[in-house]
This record gives sequence, C-alpha cells and structure tokens, in this order.
Amino acid sequence: MTREEEFLKIKELIKQNYKLANCGFFGCQNLLGDPVETIYSGEYFTLDICKYYFYFELFGATDEEFKELDKYYESLS
Repeated sequence: MTREEEFLKIKELIKQNYKLANCGFFGCQNLLGDPVETIYSGEYFTLDICKYYFYFELFGATDEEFKELDKYYESLS
C-alpha cells in the first residue's frame, strides 16, 4: 500500500470510529498510560484509539499530513 493509500485508510478509520473517540486527536503518545488499542498499523502510519477517554493517537504523519487529518477530524463534529 502506498503512503497516499494508507493516508486515505486512516481518514476512513477516523470517520468510522469517530463516535468512540470524539474528544481528541493527538500526534504523540500519552504519558499517563491510558489504555489504547491499535486499530491500524501500516508501513507509514499507526493509529491508536483510547475508547476509555475517547481520543485518537496518530504516529508517522508529517506536520502537513497531521494538520490535514486534524482538520478532517474537526469537520466530523
């Protein structure tokens, strides 16, 4: 899968799981040890979800990609 295809997959997963994680979208790992589940792990991106506190963690995105996904995330509300 190309980086662009993975990026689109991440977008789709954010949309599908938004109701479970509608309180935040972060580009860093939590430091408090919140229970997270990896819902996607590819060559370029990893997307985790914390269902207990309702947020996503995304790893592997460039600043530009993260900004685009953050804007997309905000548009779902």
